[in-house]
Amino acid sequence: MESGDGVATMRSMGRIIRSGERVALSHYHLDPAQWSDMLCVPGATLPLISCWADDARAYVLLLEGDRPLLASTVVEDRRYLAPSSRFAGAEWGERVSYDLYGVEAMEARGNGTPALDEGGWTSTWPLSSRPGPASGGLRPLGGSRFLRPEQTGLSGPLDLSFDVLKGKVRAVDVCAGGAHRGVVSRLLGKTPEEAMFLVARMTAGGFVAHPLAFARAVAQARGQVPGPGVRDVWMILLEIERMSLHLFDMARTARGVDAELLATHCDHAREAIAQACSEQGVSRRLMDTVSCGGFREGLEIVPLAQAVHAAMQPRLAALEELHRVFASRLNGFAVLDVRLAERFAVGGVTGRASGRSMDMRRREAGMRLEALRATGSSRGDARARDGLRLAEIRDSLKLMERILGSIGLDDDEPAPDSTDEGIGVAEGARGDVWYWVRLKNGRIENLHVRDPGVSVLPVLGVMLQGCPVERVPAALGSIGLSPAGIAL
Repeated sequence: MESGDGVATMRSMGRIIRSGERVALSHYHLDPAQWSDMLCVPGATLPLISCWADDARAYVLLLEGDRPLLASTVVEDRRYLAPSSRFAGAEWGERVSYDLYGVEAMEARGNGTPALDEGGWTSTWPLSSRPGPASGGLRPLGGSRFLRPEQTGLSGPLDLSFDVLKGKVRAVDVCAGGAHRGVVSRLLGKTPEEAMFLVARMTAGGFVAHPLAFARAVAQARGQVPGPGVRDVWMILLEIERMSLHLFDMARTARGVDAELLATHCDHAREAIAQACSEQGVSRRLMDTVSCGGFREGLEIVPLAQAVHAAMQPRLAALEELHRVFASRLNGFAVLDVRLAERFAVGGVTGRASGRSMDMRRREAGMRLEALRATGSSRGDARARDGLRLAEIRDSLKLMERILGSIGLDDDEPAPDSTDEGIGVAEGARGDVWYWVRLKNGRIENLHVRDPGVSVLPVLGVMLQGCPVERVPAALGSIGLSPAGIAL
């Protein structure tokens, strides 16, 4: 629990932000003095969700209780006071912003190593209004050992290099240049409906979560609230995806510790869910089921939910028993301390299994809260994470039952004012996915995406420290790291 002084300090930070010019429901423009005050206020701080900057402004998206609070300030002469001077987790966003826009965070933490630009781009600062010449030459990779994606088990080209001593990891260097696809820049100028096709393909770790967070941001920007029927369909789709991804991450982890029987059962259960989806006329991984205004035409949510429930429920007991058999192999493995989870706002299973009990589903209108009962160890290791995944699968099945028993249950959620700007969040299987959208004449003028994988990057080195190199794939599988969402 926060101390009285800490709560007072966080409230004063919120007051500093709200003293700025309110430009949207949760967004305040701060002048440079207010921005400095926000960064310098003594004591505890609000959790940072994301940090980014472009040619014109620098932004920090914070969490006040369970509500987002967005502050921004002007970028002058390509410079702004670094959020990382206060928020440790802001460093990655500052590095990405410099690589893309050439805007410099003054008094930043870290050594300023490029996050994306490995020296092979045709120009520097490619999204800037004044891009520079190519830097020329690929930068050398850090660390004494470099593992290709096929060696780490990651499903995307995230470059990880390690300092290794006697076969164990001492430190990790991350470069996402190979994973960067320029997707966000391709969405600018499109209508939200046109953009949804790409949003739905951001990452295989969020075929539902990413478009859902985007749809919620767009709805807020337009001053709309989806009806209770749409809301409940979205909830069910998200729970189906949660179960599928939890099974995938458990299988990857199990194979990394030679628990092949558990991995095979996870694979079979995931395939049963995919087959149930296919037989109900939707894609196996639920791609293109969410739209800006609702969901795919012709989607029959009740038979889909019933089919998935029937496929998964009978398999759960065997999975739980196999987890108990092999769980000792995961003891003390890839541990995340709750203090780091809180400091860097690590979400999803990785955060909750460490003791940071943040689940953005609990703030959703119409959520059947009595179904969200998952608890477990908060030791922060791979065993705790897999135990929580199984508990959340059981919760997902129960939540689907409750929704089907009262589908379309009305609520009194008021529609926000239309400001052409909105923030949306969806609690995906691997954590909270956030979208910020600004519209102009019905088209996307600006956009920011925060995948939960970004919050894991600052703690990855600590979690892998001391890990034998050959067990790195199991550790990354347990953490649920997905490269595709990190460097969009």
